Amino acid sequence: MDADAGGIWVPRDLAHDFGLTAGSELAADRGTVRVAGVYDWPNDGRNTRFAYALIIPVSASNGTFEEAWAKQWPASGQLDQLLYTTAVATGSGHSQTGVTALNKGFDSHYDATGAYEARMTRWMPWAGLSVGILIGLVSVRRRRLEYAGALHSGQTKAAQLLTVTVETLVWSGLGTLASCTLLTAFAWRTSADSPALIAFTACRTPLALFTGTLLAAILAALAIRESRLFRYFKNR
Repeated sequence: MDADAGGIWVPRDLAHDFGLTAGSELAADRGTVRVAGVYDWPNDGRNTRFAYALIIPVSASNGTFEEAWAKQWPASGQLDQLLYTTAVATGSGHSQTGVTALNKGFDSHYDATGAYEARMTRWMPWAGLSVGILIGLVSVRRRRLEYAGALHSGQTKAAQLLTVTVETLVWSGLGTLASCTLLTAFAWRTSADSPALIAFTACRTPLALFTGTLLAAILAALAIRESRLFRYFKNR
């Protein structure tokens, strides 16, 4: 945003406290001054000197300034050297020139990959797989008497496995499809960048849950025997 040199700039918190907006008049000890604009200065780790400071824009050729600012991310040593070239030597012979970060909350050695791999939700796909295995086992175990009875009535094991697979695909697959559709729509609506990657990451949990459910259901069906029909009946 271009600075309006026809007045002062006030931080948003100060403007909120005193009800100021661009174009407002602020009483001073010598008349009034016009508010040319309102700037944001959140408390996110940056230097707090400007949290309640009134700023008056002036021309860059208006004299010698105490500070020179530059914006760069990620930070590099080349920028530090460039900032040092703006220093002006004084006659005292004592230099107090230095470079520091305006916002020390942002580390110049920020490791985005490490932070992503250490996120709290990294275990969600494994949790989904575990829950899916439990659901798959319970879904078949509750009907083991029915499945054993079907084998006793002449159903082949292959046909029974196909039945269990199709049934599990229907109810667990529809749930997974609904979950992935909602997560993908939410990612595309709210993500400022790489919505496809975010949607893929979010969908790993329901996909892992689906995989665990299907595999556990098939393995549980494999363990059902016709010879255990009466034991299943007695334990019902």
